[in-house]
Amino acid sequence: MGAANSFWDGPQPFIYGALFFVFLHTLAENYLRNSFLRQGRAARVQQAIFNKLSRWRLISPIILPNVEVEKLTAEPLPKGFKVRGWEQGDSMTCMEIYRLNAPGRFPTEVEKDYEERLTKEDQSMLVVELDGRVVACGGHSQTKDEAWLCYGLIHPDYQRQGIGRLLLLSRLARFEVPPGICIKICAVEASVGYYERFGFKQFGLWYSEDGKAHPMAGVSLHPEHLTQIVEFLRKEGCQPIPPLRT
Repeated sequence: MGAANSFWDGPQPFIYGALFFVFLHTLAENYLRNSFLRQGRAARVQQAIFNKLSRWRLISPIILPNVEVEKLTAEPLPKGFKVRGWEQGDSMTCMEIYRLNAPGRFPTEVEKDYEERLTKEDQSMLVVELDGRVVACGGHSQTKDEAWLCYGLIHPDYQRQGIGRLLLLSRLARFEVPPGICIKICAVEASVGYYERFGFKQFGLWYSEDGKAHPMAGVSLHPEHLTQIVEFLRKEGCQPIPPLRT
């Protein structure tokens, strides 16, 4: 009895209690972070909990690096290409570009999602033309709290010519940026490295219907970055498309 009493009278219960609390806190934070990007209603609930707890400083928020504007603007943009808003008549060509890029890269269900996206005339898609022919396309969207890039696709015959950078810059230029906003992208292993070159950081996973995990990446965009991007596009003779309206 004396030994038992000495245990409870000492500091051990507080030490073990604190360690147990830290363990539970770490477990809960890792669960929220790792589930942060899963799809469906459960993911939205987990994301809402994560946002509230990070706002209350109970768990640390996800900190993403700034976009590396210097690398995005280090070289001139390819000449002869025109960026414009997507139109309904572009759908067939955009689907062709998607199917040329899809084998071995995209989950099978993504094609249906992309096809549905092409039915929405919401001005959130851009295309790149050369001599009147669409050779690349890319989507983007923004709400009050977050912004996304999606479906950045280039015809295989025109890859490695700087069109990806032109498309990325043109989409970033359309965001309305508060003091700082995170630009996120659901990528695949074959493409995430391209975005990492310009400051994007992998910070979670998204899951396709077959249960396979794919990388999610993001970057912070601030007003000064946006100004530099817009000025560079204009200097290169590429008139930025008017901003998205949230």
